[in-house]
Amino acid sequence: MRLLLVLVIGALFYFFQNLFFRKNWYKGLDVNVGFEKNMVREGDQNTLIEVVKNDKFLPLPVVLVKFSMTRTFLFPRENNAIVTDQYYRKEYFTCRPNQVITRKYSFIASKRGEYRVSSVDVICKDFFLAENVFAGLNRFFSVLVLPGRIKESEIPKNLNQLTGEIISRIKLLDDPFEFRAIREYQPYDPIHHINWKATAKNESLQVNTFHTTNKRNVVILLNMETGTVRKSEVIAESAIKIASYLADKFITEQIPTALYTNGTDIDSKEQIAVDAGSDEGHIRNIDVALAKIEVKEFYTPFTKLLEERIEEGESENEYIIISNYRKEDLVVKIDELKRLGHRISLIIPEYNYTPIIPLAENGYDVIKWDITEEG
Repeated sequence: MRLLLVLVIGALFYFFQNLFFRKNWYKGLDVNVGFEKNMVREGDQNTLIEVVKNDKFLPLPVVLVKFSMTRTFLFPRENNAIVTDQYYRKEYFTCRPNQVITRKYSFIASKRGEYRVSSVDVICKDFFLAENVFAGLNRFFSVLVLPGRIKESEIPKNLNQLTGEIISRIKLLDDPFEFRAIREYQPYDPIHHINWKATAKNESLQVNTFHTTNKRNVVILLNMETGTVRKSEVIAESAIKIASYLADKFITEQIPTALYTNGTDIDSKEQIAVDAGSDEGHIRNIDVALAKIEVKEFYTPFTKLLEERIEEGESENEYIIISNYRKEDLVVKIDELKRLGHRISLIIPEYNYTPIIPLAENGYDVIKWDITEEG
């Protein structure tokens, strides 16, 4: 009889603790999975931050937090993570009353894009560790990975010549009364801009720079359609990095620069367009737009974009087309626009063993940007 009474009391205690636990376990419990930086550059390090806050007197013996994110975030190998199509992670916590637990994990953001932590599930065990209670979080924590910077050794020499000539042409009408800054001499700088006092101090040629009175723009036109199926995504990503490099190059010289592409924004699904600007934050605006380009199989015909952005534009602008695609329709359209007096340069990202037929690299307005097999 006594044993039966003990069993009944035990069963009642288990029932009521389970009922109490189910009703109160999630009260005051807050789970956040986010990032130290919400914007980084491809190849940079970032930190995943998990925070579990138990803001009540009820302890939680076992809290399991499960979530997934892109596999392009490279973490050290760990037993509590699985990498397949996504990076799946689970973390166990034991929370005392009114406790906050924070854990941080470093990773490398290896690929451009906009990424979110999704499917955050919280599972908790009762005091007897016999039953699970579950909650799903409808929160999305995102991080934007900007295009990676191109190494100086990867830049074709004839591209440096081209950009230097474009900068020189646009800056022909510098205002000598609006001094901007002193910087290191570049081959396209006029000799009379050399600052001899600064040169002697730095032991290298330094030049005065001035605010330009010329309102001509550089317009970067990025074609996300490639002319190949093999490794087309690698070629498209290289084209995006080239666009970022050129925008940074010209904006640093305070030359108004615009970016137009037939690529679409991964969120809005609209075609990306960034009008000309040259202020301090404009390169970031362009990089953010490039980071959010969705690489996919179908794009608006690039010739249509050229008709919209060049034929309606000013003939004094400098147009730089970045396109691996180089079929007859595009070649004919570029020739047509050149005959109308537009100044157009073409950069072709392609593997180093592939000729750029039907075009030929001529060192001035057609430049091949070699992509290595590893790229």
